[in-house]
Amino acid sequence: MTILKSFALTVANLTGEMWLGMGRKPDFYDRQTATVQTKIGYAAFVAAAAALALGAACWLVLNIG
Repeated sequence: MTILKSFALTVANLTGEMWLGMGRKPDFYDRQTATVQTKIGYAAFVAAAAALALGAACWLVLNIG
């Protein structure tokens, strides 16, 4: 359960970084990789990770209970 909690916190951190930027300036990131494809890939990764974490949590709750 600790691993699942850590994974969920990582996903939440990635989501916050994606949407809020955490006050970092644009020159912090590599400008050559800041394309639409990388942003879509990043959003897809975060969505897949969140779905995996939610699915794993639901599976554990249903199997334990």
